[in-house]
Amino acid sequence: MKHTAGYLCRALAALVIGLTGSETLAQSPSERPLKILVGYAPGGPGDALARISAQILSEGLDQPVIVENRPGAGGSIAAGMVAKAPPDGSTLLLTATADVINSLINREVQYDIETSFAPIALIASAPNVLVVHPSVPVGSVKELIEYARSRPGALSYGSAGFGTVSHLAGAALALGGGLEVVHVPYKGTAAAQVDLIGGRLQFMFDAIGGALPNAKAGRVKALAVTSPARWPSAPELPTMAESGFPGFDMTAWFGLLAPAGAPAQSVARISEVVLKGVQTAEARKRIAAIGGEPGRMTPAEFARYIRAENARWRRLFSDERLRVEQ
Repeated sequence: MKHTAGYLCRALAALVIGLTGSETLAQSPSERPLKILVGYAPGGPGDALARISAQILSEGLDQPVIVENRPGAGGSIAAGMVAKAPPDGSTLLLTATADVINSLINREVQYDIETSFAPIALIASAPNVLVVHPSVPVGSVKELIEYARSRPGALSYGSAGFGTVSHLAGAALALGGGLEVVHVPYKGTAAAQVDLIGGRLQFMFDAIGGALPNAKAGRVKALAVTSPARWPSAPELPTMAESGFPGFDMTAWFGLLAPAGAPAQSVARISEVVLKGVQTAEARKRIAAIGGEPGRMTPAEFARYIRAENARWRRLFSDERLRVEQ
């Protein structure tokens, strides 16, 4: 009997181990914990949208979702990490316009924006706002141009990092206005805001969600928005195009990408949950708080949009409508 009992115990143990292993192997990518990498420090619009997405996905997929900030190099560090991650659908990138720009101006990036990722969804888009410190005696873009021209090299502007929309908007202003100004890159919008409010910077193209409250409180002066048309949440502000810069369009957009080769079923499911989630009243309110409008693009539509953006920025650099320091 003892031998029989021992055999049965060993058989049952082997059966349990075998079943456990089978369940682990059968576990689909969508059942694993998700991680969203953000290429910017906490406090900016990209970080906020990553956390909105994380909550939507956690509730919609009934699984934990972790947001991990990996700031630096205008977001390209995080993008490179996701491009190299296992394509199992468990690691995502909170992508932004800068990921397209960096692939064109930075030879050290570790990804190709069109081939290294599987597009999931466009989450939101929002313009930047040209703001100046209250000590700068100007009330319009034209006056800022005149003021900066009379003080070559004396004015500094901040950005969320090299290659970001806030950087390129400043470069376009300098090029179009014939200005000598100093670019100071940060690891996100929040740190640049602090130095602008503190008077260590004279101007910047700030995310609209931070720019408008600061302008209302008198901490900065808002001059213009970077969208091609006036923005719904700030209809009183002229566009840069209206302010003497025809064709100026520096609208920032944010979305989710997975590594290329991620399971199509996983990508489709995540996209479905996100696109439904950003249209809820709560998400729309949170997106509006950072000055954004929720996105509606499917994976295929987002892929086409990224290709179009890549082509647009490539043209801007090739015809020298934009130049950046290396």
